[in-house]
Amino acid sequence: MREQHSTRKYFDKSALPPARGFYERELVRLSRANRKGWAQANCPFHRSKGGFSFSVNLDSGGFHCFGCDVKGGDVIAFVRRRYRLNFKEAAQQLGAWGDITAEERTSLVRRRQEREWNRAREAERTQADRRERLQLRDELLTTVRLYHELDGKLHELGPAGSEAERCWSALPPTLDCWRLEESAYCHVAGLENPCE
Repeated sequence: MREQHSTRKYFDKSALPPARGFYERELVRLSRANRKGWAQANCPFHRSKGGFSFSVNLDSGGFHCFGCDVKGGDVIAFVRRRYRLNFKEAAQQLGAWGDITAEERTSLVRRRQEREWNRAREAERTQADRRERLQLRDELLTTVRLYHELDGKLHELGPAGSEAERCWSALPPTLDCWRLEESAYCHVAGLENPCE
């Protein structure tokens, strides 16, 4: 006769991580909380062009996105929605489910490490995109400044002379460079390109 082990599985709310620490780990950029405990971040559920449309309460764990209208009341609801888990899986993920085997614990640690690695990669990608955007913007501004300097110099010099000829010959490539850099910047920044 087989011996039956009755293991009781239960949800332990006291084992949930504090909302403040949880959201500081989960969200890439989090603003400082206001007097009522609400802080803003980029929404993890949709790609927001405007930025901080997602609000989280660092005391209660509640969240709301004003862009995609996602809402929830605690960190379990956040984990369930973000990682498409059921209640038990979300509670296990947060370490608030009793009777976790060693294999489940190892799996949870591995998934948590994967999430942290993905968050770090996302933060690196965001920073690289920002650096590229800023570099393209600086190149565009330099080209625009150069174009205006050449244009001003041409108005001072008039149509004749060797310096005027050099300015006239430099003007079309500068304008072409301006259009290319503006196009590249618009593409990276997600803006409509006025040249197209």
